[in-house]
Amino acid sequence: MKKYVFSIFAILAVISCTVEPLEPFNEGDLPQSSTVGPIVFDLQANHPDIQTKAVKSGWEAGDAIFVFFNKAQAPKFLKMSYDGSAWTTSEFNGDTATPGALGLSNGDSGTMRAVFLPFGSDATVSASGTNFVFNKTYYAYYLTATLDYTVINNRVSGAFDMAVPDNYVQFFVEDAGAVDEAYSLGCDAVIPVGVASISANGTVNETTGKTAADDMPGYAYSVGYLFSGKLGSWGYGQSYYFAKTKADGTERHDYFVTGKTLASHSSVKLPANGDSKWQAVGNDKLVQLTYEGSDSNLWWNTCNYGQSVPESLGSFYKFDAANSIDGVTLPSKDQYAAIESNCKWTIISIHGHWGFVIKSDTGFLFLPGEGSESYYWTSTEHWSDQGYSYDIKKNGNHFGNYYTRQYEFAVRPVLNYGSVTFNAGTVEEGDSGTMVKNGITVTGISNVENASYYETYGITVSAEAGKLIRSITITCT
Repeated sequence: MKKYVFSIFAILAVISCTVEPLEPFNEGDLPQSSTVGPIVFDLQANHPDIQTKAVKSGWEAGDAIFVFFNKAQAPKFLKMSYDGSAWTTSEFNGDTATPGALGLSNGDSGTMRAVFLPFGSDATVSASGTNFVFNKTYYAYYLTATLDYTVINNRVSGAFDMAVPDNYVQFFVEDAGAVDEAYSLGCDAVIPVGVASISANGTVNETTGKTAADDMPGYAYSVGYLFSGKLGSWGYGQSYYFAKTKADGTERHDYFVTGKTLASHSSVKLPANGDSKWQAVGNDKLVQLTYEGSDSNLWWNTCNYGQSVPESLGSFYKFDAANSIDGVTLPSKDQYAAIESNCKWTIISIHGHWGFVIKSDTGFLFLPGEGSESYYWTSTEHWSDQGYSYDIKKNGNHFGNYYTRQYEFAVRPVLNYGSVTFNAGTVEEGDSGTMVKNGITVTGISNVENASYYETYGITVSAEAGKLIRSITITCT
């Protein structure tokens, strides 16, 4: 019995020798970690003060801002979503919302880069090396800002002062039926630019693969299209040429404006879709250059022979060949001289091709050049072995000249409109049911006086090659 008691006593003695005296408890000595509670992101974003109808002027429901932390590896980021009155936040790992994905802890500090894509709120983010990249490049303006942060009491707070980067300009074309990227807009003073990636340190890397010769895609916004890009290293002063092209290639309309200045952060409202200030161009489109004393029957093709866009120079022809193209009429020496004297000539570039915009009171056309100079044949002979041309120079000069007929020059056609009047009973050619005059044929109306016309028979008006029927007027009792 005594032995058993002694053994228990000995064990108790050993235990008492290893007990440390207790220190006073201090809550601050506990390890501080995000595992104690979720990180709360109390973040706001100030929209830049843009006083214009041409661009977004404030946050709208559905807008999203992507926030990249310099301490979080790609593709981990924070997404701020706006519901119309407040911002909510979600942590993401790639395209998956993952609470705690950023791995922040109390005491962590660094910098945040915020990026707003006005037409990419649904974009996803992936990693390319250490860079963050969006799933699509949006060739449009963007807003961005940086902010220092420190995690205090499981909270990150701050407000981003969002801004458009320098040299961005924006253009708005009103159209109630606007659909994303249904139109593109070219202006050689503006380069399409978008966000290519965000570096691990928060630097925004812009696209570099496009030039001023490339078109800006149009994004549907409000009741129209918004186009944007960056001003190049040089511009045109106050003269700008815009080429608006439908995505399916079925139509193109151009607009030329003078007396305007494009500067960093410019917002320009262009004429609405369908406005007559947009001039239709193409291989079958015509324009009349009117001025005091101009020939009302003369219309110029908007493109060189065989070409579908004004900036294309096309094929070269010898004098006799150019004036023998079936259905094509060349301007005379005097017709070139008339627009030289009465129209304003401005040297400019369209999609990387230099040339002259020739503008009158009611319309304009573009005469493209190549290299340092280009030449256009006229229909006027000089001597038996020479013909008159019209020369344009990249240095700004333009004038009439003459060369041997064997030289090969460009061709810009014209159409000389005229009126043909048919009077029953006095038609020069035709039979009892057909009238023919000056290359115009009318069938379905007799050429005898006091002829009757019956609806069931129909009337057909046609023109020989090289002539175009512009309008038909029937006067009868």
